[in-house]
Amino acid sequence: MDDPALEEIVLDCLAKNYGIQNGSLRRLPGENLNFLVTSGTGGRYVCKIVGDDVSRAVVEMENAAIEYAVSSGFRLDLPKILENRNNKLETRIEIHKNDLYRLRIIHFIEGDTLSSMSDISEDLLQSIGKSLARFCKLMQGFDHPAARRDHRWNLATAGRHEKTIGRFGGREQRDLLAWAFRGWRGAQGCFDSLHWQFVHGDAHDENWMVEQGRVTGLIDFGDCCHNPAICDLAICLAYLMMRGPEPLPIATAVCTGYREVRALAADELTVLYPLICARLAVSLCVAMERKAIDPSNPNWFDGEESAWRLLGQLRALGPDEFLKGLHQV
Repeated sequence: MDDPALEEIVLDCLAKNYGIQNGSLRRLPGENLNFLVTSGTGGRYVCKIVGDDVSRAVVEMENAAIEYAVSSGFRLDLPKILENRNNKLETRIEIHKNDLYRLRIIHFIEGDTLSSMSDISEDLLQSIGKSLARFCKLMQGFDHPAARRDHRWNLATAGRHEKTIGRFGGREQRDLLAWAFRGWRGAQGCFDSLHWQFVHGDAHDENWMVEQGRVTGLIDFGDCCHNPAICDLAICLAYLMMRGPEPLPIATAVCTGYREVRALAADELTVLYPLICARLAVSLCVAMERKAIDPSNPNWFDGEESAWRLLGQLRALGPDEFLKGLHQV
């Protein structure tokens, strides 16, 4: 770690509140303060530290959702939160010049992230689709008051980011983003007819765990909320299609697996393409906002080039050809 003082504070908190002795920390990528913890005996955990801007009810919702999924028979590993010695999900921790934060510890799920794989087979893509559809079907029975929240990655409110377009210097980039948000506004008119439920909200390639060529886990419920169910598939496709030069075969494989488990309604198919484009536009706008905060942090915007490329490809393809490519029309 680059901050020995922070490391000492966190390790002391882990020892006192969780019995994790002689541990070591490694900062994990992403926008939040997350660490991989290795105890002196070799046990591994994920440590998440959040400020008071993150509601306690949201943490309780994440844990309740995971417990519901496990008890309902979801077969993939999920990131269960460990209670501290006081049987609480979170522990207060004082860092950054007396600022108070909340720390929680999560079971580490073995395997590699899908994002770390250089080549993803068609079978694995179909398996991702099936797993996502199973999660969607199973979580139809789950609800929580905190799920009715909003956050900047909420695809149902993606239009909030349109104001960022003016920060982009290139006219072609501004036009492409404006086109994507126009598509989102058109899809928004269909939202009332869609099936809404609890969704994971961030099923991209960094949050799928894979071991020996098979899907083993789904992690990071930090963006979960009440959304149209189709948003999870749109988010998943947006990131997976960035992985190759030709996006349609990737989308076709994932959707083939998905539809084996959960049928896609006609209105869901109608909004899938604009929701994918909107997610890409949101990721680019958030990256621009992050650059103003910390231009030296590559973890915050290292997928920009791929996102621009895919968004341009999708615009050239158009919604009709996209759906034909999925063998839906």
